[in-house]
Amino acid sequence: MGLKNIHLKGFYDSDADNLLLDFYIPVLEESIFYKRIAGYFSSNSLAISAKGISKFIDNGGKMHLIANVVLSENDQNTIKKAIHEKEMQILDEFETMDDALKRGHLGLLAWMIKNEILEIKIAAVKNGLEHKKKGIFKDIEGNEISFTGSDNETIGGWLHNHEDFHVFCSWLEGDKERHLDPDIKNFEELWNDQLNSVQVFEISDAFKKGLIQNAPANEEDFKTLSNEVTKMLVEKSKVGYLKHNVAEKPSKNNLDDFLRDYQIEAIGKWAENGNQGIFKMATGTGKTFTAFGAINHYLKEVGSGLIIIVAPTQLLVTQWSNQLKGLGYLNVVEVMKNSSVWKQDMNGSLLKIELGKANEAIAVATYDSFSSTTFVNLINKYKLNTFLICDEMHNSWAPKYKKGLLPSYQSRLGLSATPERYMDEMGTKEMQEYFGGIVYEFTIAQAIPEFLVEYEYHAETVELTDEEREEYHDLTHSIAKRIASNKGDIDDITLSIILKRSKLVSNSKSKWEAFNNILDSISSVKRTLIYCSNKQLPHILKILHSRKISACKITYKESPKERKRIIEDFISDKYDAIVAMKILDEGIDLPKIEQAIIMSSSGNPIEYVQRRGRILRKCDGKDFASIYDILIFPWKDIPENISKSELSIIRKEMKRVEEFVSTSTNPLEVMNDIIDYKYLLYDGDPYEEV
Repeated sequence: MGLKNIHLKGFYDSDADNLLLDFYIPVLEESIFYKRIAGYFSSNSLAISAKGISKFIDNGGKMHLIANVVLSENDQNTIKKAIHEKEMQILDEFETMDDALKRGHLGLLAWMIKNEILEIKIAAVKNGLEHKKKGIFKDIEGNEISFTGSDNETIGGWLHNHEDFHVFCSWLEGDKERHLDPDIKNFEELWNDQLNSVQVFEISDAFKKGLIQNAPANEEDFKTLSNEVTKMLVEKSKVGYLKHNVAEKPSKNNLDDFLRDYQIEAIGKWAENGNQGIFKMATGTGKTFTAFGAINHYLKEVGSGLIIIVAPTQLLVTQWSNQLKGLGYLNVVEVMKNSSVWKQDMNGSLLKIELGKANEAIAVATYDSFSSTTFVNLINKYKLNTFLICDEMHNSWAPKYKKGLLPSYQSRLGLSATPERYMDEMGTKEMQEYFGGIVYEFTIAQAIPEFLVEYEYHAETVELTDEEREEYHDLTHSIAKRIASNKGDIDDITLSIILKRSKLVSNSKSKWEAFNNILDSISSVKRTLIYCSNKQLPHILKILHSRKISACKITYKESPKERKRIIEDFISDKYDAIVAMKILDEGIDLPKIEQAIIMSSSGNPIEYVQRRGRILRKCDGKDFASIYDILIFPWKDIPENISKSELSIIRKEMKRVEEFVSTSTNPLEVMNDIIDYKYLLYDGDPYEEV
């Protein structure tokens, strides 16, 4: 019937519309040409393009897809190498992909490429990201429409995220000249590589051949697969839409309807392991919500019981408590600070279970209160089914806390993106054994871009001053001398010298020029998080104030109430930036952060992995993030003779770089800047581990 006969709205919002069933599939089925600029070059961006494609193929349709790879490097060889690596990554994903929906989509696309129905090109922006998200449809009668908005060509964009876009039609007065024609012109200029700021590349023959190997054998197999994929997609779309619109918000009664597939899988693995285990899930992927699902499973299984949730800070305790109450759990006690207050409340809650007046009691405690004699004695007084959940569970095995980990807690769940103890191999082993081992892992690479946003990583390299380098060598000599005299042991004095050396590097004076350069390069400092040391914090606030950038600090000195107010003010855009020390490293939910500047970072991977996850959380209007990291090296020009202490500085910085680069959109750009330092640490190709 053609595009003109479809009832099209001028604006679609996933809050009120099923984007797939109300717009995408009906329009695709009436089209003979589809031109699409997608935000990202990934298996998702390729796979989801095949939605509702069978009818489109029957129409003799052709598709042009421009996907993006993020590069700020202009060198042609560098760009081609980056695209090649992305292509190989997608082919590898295809081989190991266990998601039937995504695998089916890629099979459809492979068949389309094989039969010259689909052409893909890659846009490489010289200084940034091809961030446009638009599509253009044309039917057999020449009618055309375009859509432009937040929606990405990803599974999350069409099925899960809160998205919206505007639609413009060639037959409506005003739409064609003001919107549609410019969209078409812009696409054609991009497709034909006629823009100044963007270069467009063909995908390689090797990539085409690699994909084609996974294509359906013939047209009949293609149609069978297309029907299966469309059916799966429509079902997911309906379920997701109904979840969002019928149930206004999750509660303890309908929680299962809101769990993602991987969260359901995690709970299943934990249950199979006797209600014990660790969820090693990337920060921002919903560990807390998965734990709520485990609580539901547990209570259905045992009928009634006590749930103990432990978190590292008072702010997190309150966050857990509020979320539980929001789900409808009423018998919740916050266990922190004044023991006489919570002890009375806990006694009352536990008594309700014993008398059969409540099915569950939930204690949410700080690690300090949880491991206290008062709390342990109170728990031992009651003989109840008990389920222990430790958030940021790498804290749980600290000597002063692990006495709270009673053997009587038969059901156990550990939550952390990094369930390891830094520089404590034996403690890590014992802790993981107590909780039942890692039963489910969901990495940051798996979460991007569907559940976390993609990000650019920028490394600003600086060197120690001559004075700092000399002091570093002196401290290193003192450390080595003391360790030798102590027969390899590190006593308290030696540890204090090690900490002094670490602070010397973290607080290097050379970082200030780099910090100002970063601020100069950012177009808007809104929604920025700056990580720093205690010594750096006052000067950072002074610099921001001089630039008329509104900022507030969060340290260990502010009360939980004051921190909560600051966070709320930041979320409502009263502050452009938050300057923080370690207090924001664990668990605090700040999804609005769009960029971070790392002025100071330790060598502890728990710290910087948590920080990255904090920055990548999704929220409305946010689909990309930037991380600016100031790297400190001993010198800029590498000398012939290099000491072990100088190599240790490089090794510490490179470890963080490699972690951040591994899932960034611009790995080669970063590695090109620091390649000489990496050559010092690795034999062979320094790109191998990127």
